[in-house]
Amino acid sequence: MTEAPFTPDEQEVSGAALVSHMWQYALTVLYPSLALKELGLYTPPHIGVRPPRPLRPGLGPYYSQREPFPVLLEERPARYDLVEEFDRIAAEYERFTEPYSGPLFQEALKIMRPYLRPDARLIDTSCGAGTEALTLATLVPDGEVVAADLAAAMVQTTFEQSRRQGIANMAFFQADVARLPAHFSGRFDATFCSLAFHHYPEPAAAVSEFYRVLRPGGYTFVLDPGPEWYKRLSEWLAAWADPGWMGYHSGEEFQARFQAAGFSQFYWEELLPGIGLVVAMK
Repeated sequence: MTEAPFTPDEQEVSGAALVSHMWQYALTVLYPSLALKELGLYTPPHIGVRPPRPLRPGLGPYYSQREPFPVLLEERPARYDLVEEFDRIAAEYERFTEPYSGPLFQEALKIMRPYLRPDARLIDTSCGAGTEALTLATLVPDGEVVAADLAAAMVQTTFEQSRRQGIANMAFFQADVARLPAHFSGRFDATFCSLAFHHYPEPAAAVSEFYRVLRPGGYTFVLDPGPEWYKRLSEWLAAWADPGWMGYHSGEEFQARFQAAGFSQFYWEELLPGIGLVVAMK
């Protein structure tokens, strides 16, 4: 028996509860922990060792020179119901999530930057409203960022943001992370997924796609909640309030998935309490 979908009023209530939780967690856990980390008083746990940095030049721009406008799917994809709510809130999304996602992304960048050559070509597989993808594009001025998302309104919002900010080294695709375009094979130096992996209904397929679209020696970065204690603390709320939520993954679970997909090296670090970063090398 399937549960009835939320009414609009129920969606408003659950959404407000989720935003309240994220802001409260940011204020009471993330920002204090960030201060302790900067003082050397918080040592995050990790799994494995960080992969070596890239030795070869990046792949440079390609899609941004060929696709000046968003490339949208011709037909409604399967399970689009999981992202319909993100279409509805695309214009306001970053305003509500940035207090939570902002410090996490900045901590992730501290680890990611040495792997991002100026001429690297990246794909953000769940770009949302584009904040992270736009920032990444400024870090690869001689390369490019492909901003992808299943939610069409998110892709359009990211495109509009890039034009307002004058960022030209980007391309925009509506795409299912478990079924990325065939012509993406081996086309990227790195893939990036920020606070979205827990929405993927086919996580093994998504990791396999990360592997497929990377060039040999390329890197995948996944920023997402995951330690076991955080899963126990938060899954009940996420299951109720987070549209399209599927499940969190611990560092050990990520490790098993990436090794099964064929990645040669795996590293995971808890950036701040409850949220970690995967760095995997093809």
